[in-house]
Amino acid sequence: MKTKYLGKQQNPSRKLILDKIPRKDTRKDFDRPIFNGLDIWNAYEFSFLLKGRPKMIVLEISIPANSQFTIESKSMKLFLNSFYNKNYENQNEVLNTLNHEISEQCNSNVRIISKSSFATFNKSDFINKSGLFIYEGFRSICPVTSQPDWGNVYVYSPTNSLNKKEIYNFLFSLRNHGGFHENCIEKIFLHIKENYSVDHLEICGRFLRRGGIDINPIRSTHKRLFFKNYREYNQ
Repeated sequence: MKTKYLGKQQNPSRKLILDKIPRKDTRKDFDRPIFNGLDIWNAYEFSFLLKGRPKMIVLEISIPANSQFTIESKSMKLFLNSFYNKNYENQNEVLNTLNHEISEQCNSNVRIISKSSFATFNKSDFINKSGLFIYEGFRSICPVTSQPDWGNVYVYSPTNSLNKKEIYNFLFSLRNHGGFHENCIEKIFLHIKENYSVDHLEICGRFLRRGGIDINPIRSTHKRLFFKNYREYNQ
C-alpha cells in the first residue's frame, strides 16, 4: 500500500492533505461489507486558537464502517496538528471545519464532537453477560512500519454460545498479523461469522494511542451498537 506520510520524513512547508484509503483495498477477502459499525478515533492533543488564545480539546471522530474511504492515520495526526495556530471565534467553527473536510475525504457523514468524559465499561449494560468475551493484550503489526500495535478486543454475541477457547486461540494466532486496526477487527468478525452460526455478533477493538490518537473499530451484524466509546485505563 502506498501512503503519503506513514513511514516517511515530512517537509514542514508542505501543505497537509488528508491521505484517504479506499476501504476496498483492505477488504480483499469479501466483495462488499457484511457488517455495520464505526471507527471511533479519539484525538487527545487537538489544539487551536480560540479568539487568539490557545485551546486544547479532545476530539471523538466517528467514521462509518461503510464509508467509501478511511483516513491514513499519520496524515490524520499531521492534519489535526496543523490547526494549532489557526484562529477561530468559537469552537463550533473549528468542529464544523473538521467535519466538512474529513467527511469529504471519506465520502461519508463523519461525526465529530468534543469529549469531556468517556463511557465507563459495565457488564450490566449487556443483555446476556455470558455472551461477552474480553481478550486482553491483543497484538498485531502495522503493515507499513512493522511496529507492534496493542489493544484489547471485546467479542459479544448475546443470542449465541461461542467457543471462547477457540476464539482465544484465534486471537492469539494474530500476534504477528500485519494489518491496520480496522482490518484486524474485520478479520476477527469474519472468522467468527464463518465458523459459528451467529445471528447477532459485535466485535470492538480498543487500541492504544499513537501520536495522541487511538483508533477503536466496532463491527456488528446489527445497526444498534452495544459497545460505546469506553476508554481503557492505559489508552
